[in-house]
Amino acid sequence: MSDESMNPFQSALWVVFESEFRRLIRSRKLKVLFLATFFPAFIYLLSPNASGTGVNAMLKAFQALMLDLIPNYWLGIIGQLIAIILMSDLLAGEIDRGTIRLLLARPVRLSEVVIAKFLAGLSSLAVLFGVPYAVIWLYSPVVYSAGAKGLWEGLSDFLLALGATLLVLALLGALAMLVSVIITRPLYASLATFGVVFLLQFLLPQIPYIKNPERYTLGYQAVVLLKAGFDRIDLSTFVGNSSHTAVFFGAVVLLFLAGTWAVLINRDFPD
Repeated sequence: MSDESMNPFQSALWVVFESEFRRLIRSRKLKVLFLATFFPAFIYLLSPNASGTGVNAMLKAFQALMLDLIPNYWLGIIGQLIAIILMSDLLAGEIDRGTIRLLLARPVRLSEVVIAKFLAGLSSLAVLFGVPYAVIWLYSPVVYSAGAKGLWEGLSDFLLALGATLLVLALLGALAMLVSVIITRPLYASLATFGVVFLLQFLLPQIPYIKNPERYTLGYQAVVLLKAGFDRIDLSTFVGNSSHTAVFFGAVVLLFLAGTWAVLINRDFPD
């Protein structure tokens, strides 16, 4: 009897995911990127600037802080570069080093490789961004003397902030993977992906005849996603439906991953 039949968790997809996730978590690159994502949380620990006490004051302050940091920092240029750099290397690195053939020599489908690599990269991003988010969430009840009730009441806001962030990062990551199998040098793929993202969300809003140009930025759409639960701050000026935006982002992610698979399946990998 094979090991796979004895242990249902040892599927080919799981094996690739687990090995890739472990490699990423142990890599020096992830440690350097973590310093960039953790910086705002570190500043908050040193200078929380509390305004009031109690659960209501804590929730309002947490939402206001996240609405400032997520679109302007964590999903701004720095956060986008982190996601693109990390995800561009997942497949392009294998192709560039020639190890893609060794990977495909295993009893694993190409579609499973793409999905497993994507999930491993996204899980690593969840660690990079989830830790600073969690630090702020855990520390806020202390700052505002909100106790265990504040911790519990703030859990939904923390999960929404992380979920919205990961959805946007998934879109960037899937695009980076698609570009990386076309331009198979990780550095060039990263630059090309960021160039595409820059053109779409930073230059389009500068065109005067485009209506509501700010809506074409990822930061704006992240705030639209946060409208689903951030009710302590007035977000009525942000036009859009959170559910529709989430479905659209999810569909585009699947489209990019399908495109990545289609490009790979038609490529020849030299010995």
